[in-house]
Amino acid sequence: MKGRYQIREMTPSDVETVAQLCRLFEPVSTTIFRRIEAEDVTAWVREHISLQGWAGFVAEVESEVVGFALCKDMENDPSGFVFPQARETLYLLYLAVDEAFRGQGIARALIHASEELARKWGRTGLLLDVAEDNPALSLYKRLGFERLGAQVFMRKRI
Repeated sequence: MKGRYQIREMTPSDVETVAQLCRLFEPVSTTIFRRIEAEDVTAWVREHISLQGWAGFVAEVESEVVGFALCKDMENDPSGFVFPQARETLYLLYLAVDEAFRGQGIARALIHASEELARKWGRTGLLLDVAEDNPALSLYKRLGFERLGAQVFMRKRI
C-alpha cells in the first residue's frame, strides 16, 4: 500500500474536499474549523490558499483527495508568537488524513512537503500545535518535533 499516494500542491478545485476532511479535527481540535459549516470552511480555505505566504498540499489516492496540509509563513505574522525563531518558521496549521488511509505514510509525506516548502521559502523550522491527547503526537515526536512549552487554556465560570 505504501507509495500508492501522490502529494501535490493544493488548488482551488480541492477546497471542497479539504473542507469535508476538516471534520477529522472535530474530536480534538480547537481550530477555527470546529463546528463551522462546510461552506464557510470552503470559503476560508479558498481565500487563504490564494494569499501570499500561505500554501497547501493534498494527498491523493487514485485521484481522490484523502489528506491535506495547510501552511502559513510566519515571517510577517502579526500575532506575536513568543519564541525566538517564530519569524523564521513555517506554521503547519492543519494536517489531516482520512482514517481509512492512515498508517501508509501519508501524514509523514505531507509533513515532508511542508518542510521542503519551508526550505524553499528560506525558513529554518516547521511549527505545529497539537493536543496532548492527539494520537498523532507520537508521529510528530518520531519526526523530530520538540515541545516548545506548554499552553494552558483556562476558563472561569461566572
